[in-house]
Amino acid sequence: MDEAIDQAADEARMQREAEDARREAEALRRDRERADRAAAKEADRARRDRDKAQQAAAKDAERARRDADRRRRDEEKAERDRAKALQQAEDARSRALAAVEKERQRRETEARKEAERAQAERERAARDAAREAGRALREAEKAARDAALAQQRAAREAERARREAARAESTPAPVATVDASALPPDLAVLWRAPEPPRRGPRPSLTLDQIADAAIALADAEGIAAVSMARLAESLGFTTMSLYRYVSSKDEVVSLMSDRASGRPPAVGPEVGDWRARLELLVALQQPILHAHPWLAHTGTVLHAVGPNRLAWMEAMVAALEDTPLDEASKVAAVGMLASHQLEELRLFASWEARERAVEDMTAAPYDMDRMLAAVASPDQHPALLRAAAAGAFGAAMDDDGISFGSRLVLDGIAALIARAAAG
Repeated sequence: MDEAIDQAADEARMQREAEDARREAEALRRDRERADRAAAKEADRARRDRDKAQQAAAKDAERARRDADRRRRDEEKAERDRAKALQQAEDARSRALAAVEKERQRRETEARKEAERAQAERERAARDAAREAGRALREAEKAARDAALAQQRAAREAERARREAARAESTPAPVATVDASALPPDLAVLWRAPEPPRRGPRPSLTLDQIADAAIALADAEGIAAVSMARLAESLGFTTMSLYRYVSSKDEVVSLMSDRASGRPPAVGPEVGDWRARLELLVALQQPILHAHPWLAHTGTVLHAVGPNRLAWMEAMVAALEDTPLDEASKVAAVGMLASHQLEELRLFASWEARERAVEDMTAAPYDMDRMLAAVASPDQHPALLRAAAAGAFGAAMDDDGISFGSRLVLDGIAALIARAAAG
């Protein structure tokens, strides 16, 4: 019984111990679960703290990046502002230098112009003085030439009176006949023997009458106005009847050229040396040429060698007969002088035509001095302005009717004669 009691007590003790062990195990399990929950909470808190730290670090890094970008942009802007300020300073310095240089150039230009004006005034004063001296010298020379020309005219008049008296006292010599068939048609008409006048109520024409009427037309309206119809009308004839005397306008122009030339005077040794004789012939031709400017617009004048033109050629070549020039040089020199006179006539005729055209347009006449004053500048055209100030664009004809160009040609002939004389 005691044993049973002890066994029961042992079982009860074992049950209590088992219960205590179960409770202790339950407590341990609860403690472990609590510890696990606490560890999970701690791990979750640590994860949240780590995430928060990462987010804060990311925010800090982003903020640092933005701050770095802002600083970089600020530095770039500052660099641009500094470069702009430097460029503005350089531009301002360049403008200041340019303004200084421009002002210096302006002052130098003004000083140069003032010096040029002063030099021009001095040169003008010197030219005026030289011109006055030259004018006085030319007047003295002109007086001497006038006296010489008067003496020459008196000699020519005496010679002409002597010839007229000789002709009046002597029997007229027969006129030399020319074989006109051997000449071209436009030259043959110049040497055609005059036809005897026809009987009848209407008088016949002469070649001189035809030439005079054509010259009158050309002098009044120009060579283009000369036609067979106009010429016949001015003569009071029909065009067909005019063709009985001349076959074409070319023949008319040949007659005009020779008729307008007139006959040269006798120019012998009493006039002077070769140059005095040529100068006299040139001076006598000038009023003839300027009275008939249409001679410059027709090539016929170059080859229309009729009695008058042949007489002028004879007089001019004969003027060189006491020089050492050979015959070819004499003819070439006279041809050059005649060609120059025709070229001067062309220029004169073109100027007159332009003056008439300008007047028709009611504009101011052409004036080289006025044109230069309007368009020339001292920097680009100083030589022309000096020439204009000296009156160099005025008339180029001397008082004795011989142009500057003709004198140059005569000077060239003189040099040619000097070389021939030197051997």
